[in-house]
Amino acid sequence: MNLDDLAKRLADTSRLGMTPELAEQLRVKSEDVVRGQLMAITDGARGPMGVYLLALYIVDDTDLFGDGDIYWWSVAALMDKQGKASWSPISGLPAGGAPHKCGSLEWMTNISLKEPPLLAVIPPDDETNSCVIRLGVYDDDKKPADMKLALGAGYAALANIKREGLPGSSQITGPVADAIYKALSAQDDDVLIDEDVTIRKGEGLRFNVGFVGTVVTAKARAYYLVKDEQRTDTAGPVVLRKGEVTRLQFSAKLESGGRIAILARGADVECPVFGTLTTDRAFAGKVLDDASAKSLAAGFEITGRGAAKVVAFYTPP
Repeated sequence: MNLDDLAKRLADTSRLGMTPELAEQLRVKSEDVVRGQLMAITDGARGPMGVYLLALYIVDDTDLFGDGDIYWWSVAALMDKQGKASWSPISGLPAGGAPHKCGSLEWMTNISLKEPPLLAVIPPDDETNSCVIRLGVYDDDKKPADMKLALGAGYAALANIKREGLPGSSQITGPVADAIYKALSAQDDDVLIDEDVTIRKGEGLRFNVGFVGTVVTAKARAYYLVKDEQRTDTAGPVVLRKGEVTRLQFSAKLESGGRIAILARGADVECPVFGTLTTDRAFAGKVLDDASAKSLAAGFEITGRGAAKVVAFYTPP
């Protein structure tokens, strides 16, 4: 995704639960203005970093009979070096997905690998120290979850929260999550995931950009990617069938110090470079050296052992 695509997402006032009144209260700007804001926070060749939900794997849908109705939501906040929290439409508004039928030991098929949901945007500045994302994944048990209503309640709660200088991320994620929770009557539903995901700046790779991260509980696993919006290159997604072999190749020139990440959903996928990707080992990553950058310049082969979807990402050093 480039800055134009990111600006379009951040400026989207037709997103689930949004109204013209809420967009005005949240101060969501036009696409052109948002594009200008993104360009303003771009630091040389390093662009803003998007955090995307790549996949959800349901270990236990908690339903005794039939498949569960799984929904998810997220709320993001940024933390600076002084431990102060902030939010803005540029750093990402609450997001969520309506209930989807999914059984135990199955992947959620309604999450797109081609256009994954955006959870947050991290600016490439020196002051931002971490990004905290409250992620909720629930199995709907009683009244069908109305995510349009719930996200609208979350937007309304967020609009009433101070934008910066707050003493902790919970000052943002807490009230918004509570508003979403109450609108969903989630006390009647089963919790699969409900916790804070903290992505820290770190000393080496900034915010682990270019790699896949995961949130694991006894009931579900969530997979997310931090990508440089201007520089991360994507290969795929590709669909594999049993015995099918394909080659993943990046359009960008591979360099020493660059990062490659790969994720597979579905059946096992064999990959000589990264090892076999399975349900229990769905992703892998590698920091390139001179030899691997040269050897992988022409791409690498993957083989499906059943129906699977695979995507890979390359982020330059």
